[in-house]
Amino acid sequence: MPRHAEWDRWMRRVGALAVAGVAAYASYIHQYDFALQGGADTASAALWPLSVDGLLLLATASLLKRPDRTNRRLRWTVWAAFFMGIAVSLAANIAAAPALAWKPMLVAGWPPVALLLAVELLAHGPSARVETVPGSRPGVDEAVARDLLLDQACQVDARHRELHQRPVSAESLRKELHIGTERSRQLVRQVRASRNGDIMQ
Repeated sequence: MPRHAEWDRWMRRVGALAVAGVAAYASYIHQYDFALQGGADTASAALWPLSVDGLLLLATASLLKRPDRTNRRLRWTVWAAFFMGIAVSLAANIAAAPALAWKPMLVAGWPPVALLLAVELLAHGPSARVETVPGSRPGVDEAVARDLLLDQACQVDARHRELHQRPVSAESLRKELHIGTERSRQLVRQVRASRNGDIMQ
């Protein structure tokens, strides 16, 4: 992976962690106050925000693992849990605002929104997938890019075999790596040839 890509990845993760940490703290305080206002005792009010943020944490962890995109049920369940947690957190935060004015409501409602945006940026940010390197040196950078893409295709195939007990299809590989149809077919052939060679050895 190029150094600048790793640096970008590291910065995005550190930034997302910082935003999520600040947002989680502010959200916890607001949700604690909301639970007290709703009639919960001190112990229950202290635990109630953890159920909301715990759901967000589980859903976020699943999002960052990038589950197999062919498993629609799993994908929708993860996103439903994430957005349900965000909705409850947002409602509780806004309800805990000291006054129904736009400034207090903005301050109280921002933490869950910040968390949502941080996760979105982290989950859908630029990745290391490379098919063509613009301005690359022929035979050097392009060869590295092809090797990286083949390695990624092998990883996708291995994960697909583990989950579904069958090799990955060209269409699934195309969607996973965001490449063209012809390129995905070539990669499928290369992956299977490489796997057959390993088995024969």
